[in-house]
Amino acid sequence: MMDKVFPKIIRHVTASDLGLWLGGIACLVAAIGLWGCQWRSSNEVVVYTTLAKELVEPIFQKFTAKTGIQVKRLGPEDVGCPPELLHPVQKEQGRPSWDLVWHVEPVQMALLREKNLLAAYNWPQTERFSQWAKSPDGRWHGLAARARVLLLYSPAFKDQRPDQMPSSILDLANPKYRGKVAMADPNSPTSAAHVACLFALWGLERTKQFLSQLRENQVQFFHSEADTAQQVAEGRCLLALTDSDQAIRQIEKGSPVLLVYPDQREDQMGCLFLPSTIAIIRGARNSQAARQLANYLLAPEVETQLANGPAALVPLNYEVTAFSRIRGPDDIKAMKVDFQTAANHWHEGEKLLWDIIPGKPEH
Repeated sequence: MMDKVFPKIIRHVTASDLGLWLGGIACLVAAIGLWGCQWRSSNEVVVYTTLAKELVEPIFQKFTAKTGIQVKRLGPEDVGCPPELLHPVQKEQGRPSWDLVWHVEPVQMALLREKNLLAAYNWPQTERFSQWAKSPDGRWHGLAARARVLLLYSPAFKDQRPDQMPSSILDLANPKYRGKVAMADPNSPTSAAHVACLFALWGLERTKQFLSQLRENQVQFFHSEADTAQQVAEGRCLLALTDSDQAIRQIEKGSPVLLVYPDQREDQMGCLFLPSTIAIIRGARNSQAARQLANYLLAPEVETQLANGPAALVPLNYEVTAFSRIRGPDDIKAMKVDFQTAANHWHEGEKLLWDIIPGKPEH
């Protein structure tokens, strides 16, 4: 009897529940796969950065070696955007695929803060940094700064006394250097940020007047800070406003150039320092990994590496003891500017800068 009944039971269960049983197995496999994807994602952080790959990759590799967290780096070349910040991050709004942003300057980061695209974060041991280099509400934090400097073609000034040589950004408009002054166009984020900072410091009318003077003096504009510095190194221009990392590269290559920190007199505004900035994207998928990377980037060893590297960036962490090849904001007169105020003038400054460039593209 049992032999007759039991096979029927087995056949009955097999026939009626096989699909349900297989479906349960499939759900279990899918759940395991989903859990596996989540586990992998917690061990990866996606970073959008406008800093050069040669600068950031060694840092990311050390972070991975310490933590096991993989860093996926994306740059402007990967997302089809110029080396700016606002447009690519705005495209991510509501569905961010990046977790952390590391940008070359603070003004656009302050603009992202204003648009509520950055997550608030309680940065650890932030007292090691000056107040001017970070957002007061914890939305972004600065490190490793560039100075905006004058670069001179030294053979053209070898017979001049120091007091006759260019020493201010106002010398960019000096008729003595008409047609022989170089500057990067707004494709350079630091060039555009500099104009926004002038708006914050001088106001609308004085900044517009200065830009008009640059146009009248036939200032030559180039696509990047590297191109700008190269013009001076080769003697095609006598004077340029550029970033300190490009100036130091030319000096260490043996180019015939001089670096001048502008506007150092008591009655002048001082040299502009632009920290690179980091922030966690609001709604980041891998926020925990992003926080770990953010903490690591503020460690003294990172700024030491950046100070010793080819860009000679200026450490802003007071615990860093590395020798800086570039003078910092505590060593010379630095421009006092509120980056959040400058952010309010970003679009206006960028437009006015494009407007003075002959043959500019449509913007």
